[in-house]
Amino acid sequence: MRFLKIWIVSLVFTLSSFAGGFYENAIQHIVHSVKKSKSSALKRVYSKLYYVPIWAGEEGISYMAKYLFKHIHEDASISPTSNIATSLTSIEKLATTLYSSSSSTVAQKMDLELKITSLYYAYAQHALHGTIPWGSAKSRIRSRGGEWMTVKPPHNPISFLLASLRNGEFNFQATKPKNFNYMALEAQMKRYREYQKSGKWTKLPNFGSLRVGTQSAALPALRERLKFMGDYGDCGNMRSTTSDKCIKNALISFQKRHGLAVTGYVTKQTKKRLTESLESKIRTMSLNLDRIKWLTRKSYNKHVVINIPAFKLNFYSANKSIQTMRVITGKRKNPTPIFSDIVTTIVLNPYWNVPASILEKEMIVNLRRNPNYLKRKNMKLYSGWEGKTVDPSTVDWKQYKKGSKIPYRVAQLPGRGNALGKIKFLFPNRFAVYMHDTPTKSLFKRTVRAFSHGCIRLQDPRGLLKTFASFNKNINYSSASKVLKSSTRRALALNQKVPIDVVYLTAFVDEKGILNFRNDIYSYDSYQLKSR
Repeated sequence: MRFLKIWIVSLVFTLSSFAGGFYENAIQHIVHSVKKSKSSALKRVYSKLYYVPIWAGEEGISYMAKYLFKHIHEDASISPTSNIATSLTSIEKLATTLYSSSSSTVAQKMDLELKITSLYYAYAQHALHGTIPWGSAKSRIRSRGGEWMTVKPPHNPISFLLASLRNGEFNFQATKPKNFNYMALEAQMKRYREYQKSGKWTKLPNFGSLRVGTQSAALPALRERLKFMGDYGDCGNMRSTTSDKCIKNALISFQKRHGLAVTGYVTKQTKKRLTESLESKIRTMSLNLDRIKWLTRKSYNKHVVINIPAFKLNFYSANKSIQTMRVITGKRKNPTPIFSDIVTTIVLNPYWNVPASILEKEMIVNLRRNPNYLKRKNMKLYSGWEGKTVDPSTVDWKQYKKGSKIPYRVAQLPGRGNALGKIKFLFPNRFAVYMHDTPTKSLFKRTVRAFSHGCIRLQDPRGLLKTFASFNKNINYSSASKVLKSSTRRALALNQKVPIDVVYLTAFVDEKGILNFRNDIYSYDSYQLKSR
C-alpha cells in the first residue's frame, strides 16, 4: 500500500506538470463529487486512490479503461440486457462524445471517471463474487428446512483494483476457481453465447414423440440443435424429416446429459428441455459458475464430491475421478444440506439412532396402531440417550399425537434390515448428515432419487469401502468383509481422512468433459436468480 501511495503521488505531480493543472483540477472535482455521492463504493475506492483519476485523462481514456471495456464485452456471463452491459454502452458513447469535442470540461471528464469506476465496481463484483443474493437466498433455503454453507472468495473489487494498478494490468483470469471444472463450464457458456449471437437458435416447430419411423417438419431444425449441443455427433441425414436411429441416439445422449429418463424418444420432460430458450441455458450456466466461486478453492489429493441435483458421487484422486456411483439424497421437504467436511470414520454394521423428528412425526403413527412395531423392525426403546431399555408394550402410545414431544429414544440394531444397511461413512457435522448403505436398493433405478431424510444413501457402499481401504493401510478390506457377514458393530478410524463437498450444481461439466444440466429439485435456482 505504501508503494502504491508513493506511485500515485508521484504520478499526480508528473501529470500535473505536463497537463497544466488538469490533474489538480480533476482531483479537486473528484474529492467534491465523492463527498456528495451516496455511493459507498466510490468513497472506498477513491479514499484508497487518494482521489487520483485512473480512467479518464485530458486527451482520452486510459489503457486500463480500454482493457476493462474489452473484458466486459468478451465476458459471456454478461447478458446484453444486463445493467452492466447497458452501462458500458452508455459510457462508451459518452467517452466518444467528450473526447471528440474541444469544449469538454474537466468536470465532465471526471464525471465520466466516476461512471467508469461505478462500472468497474459492478463488474468486478460480478466477476469476483458473482451476483447471487446470498443473504436472502440462504434465508429462503433455511425457511424450507435446508442449509447452504459458503466459502467467501479470496478477492474483492478494491484490493483487486489496487493490485491491478500496481501490476499495470487486469488479470481476472487468475482470480477464477480451478475446481469443479469451472473453466470448462465457462468455455461452454461462451460457446452458447456465440451461438446465440449467430441467430441460429430459433423456435422449433411443434413435434411429437419422434419415435423411429415417424415424420416431422421439425426434424431438420432439431437435428441442427442436437448437433450444436454435441448429441448428434457425425450422424448424417441433417435435412431428413423422418425420425431415424440418428435422432434416437441423439435423444438418448440428450436425455442422459439432462438427467432424464432414457427412452430414445421425446417425453414430456424431454420436450420441455429441448424447447428451453438458449438464454435460459446460459443463465443457468452463469448461475452455477457463481456457485462455484463460493465453494472451496483448496486442492486435494483425495476428494469426494456429491452433487445433489445429479444424485451422483465422484471420488477424485489426483484430480481424476476414479470412482462414481448413484446416490439418494434428501426429499424436497428434508433437503440435504450443501456443505463441506472431512470423512473420518467408517462404521461396519451400524446402529441407527432414529432422529427424534422421525419418531415424533412418522413412527408414532405406527406405534399408536401396534406397540410391537419396534420389535418387528429390530428396534430398541430407551428412556433417554444414556437411559435403560424400555418395553414398548408398557408405554401408552395413544397419549402421543403426531408431532408430540416423546421422552424416549429409539435405536435400530445392526442387521440386513437396518435403515443404514451394513456400512456408514461419518464426516461429523452439525447437520447430523452422513453417507450410508441402504436395504432399499431398487430406488437406485429411479432417475430422480430424492427419497431420504437428508442423509446420503450409496449405491455401492462396499465399493467405496474398498476405495478407502486402498490407501488406508490400517483398514483391511478382506477382514472388513468378514465383519460385514456378522452383526458386530465396528468403527474404523481413517488414517488418511478425505475432504467431502456436498454441492448443488444444476449445470456442470462432468469428468468426461460433457456439459450436463439437471432439474432444480429444491427450487434453489429460482431463489438465487432473483438479482440476475
